[in-house]
Amino acid sequence: MSSQILLSGGDKYYSYSGILFGDVSVPATIPMITIDNTGLKDSYVVISPFYGAPISNSGGAQIGITIKLDNVEIVKHKVYDVRGDMVENFPLFIPRNSKLEIISDNSTANNTQTRGATLIGYYL
Repeated sequence: MSSQILLSGGDKYYSYSGILFGDVSVPATIPMITIDNTGLKDSYVVISPFYGAPISNSGGAQIGITIKLDNVEIVKHKVYDVRGDMVENFPLFIPRNSKLEIISDNSTANNTQTRGATLIGYYL
């Protein structure tokens, strides 16, 4: 899923990517969530990435996320050894009518590692 779904009260929304993975080719990025327009109100969002077991823990094996707001990178977070205890939540303020993208970054060693993200947004 990569769209924005309003909750029943209309003051919150969510999105989730499901479990994604690359293939044996070399995609440098894998799109996880894209919201083309966040709506007519400013939002406070919390983005929670998750990762499966690392395929490789070699020095060049990296996986992480990039968060873009209106095509500008505002967060770029990568780690060498992704374990559950290293996952962070990213709270962000999102201006109204913004395009929000959450993209998985990876190295060739971890293309097939599972990953994903969830997002909850609160209209202000």
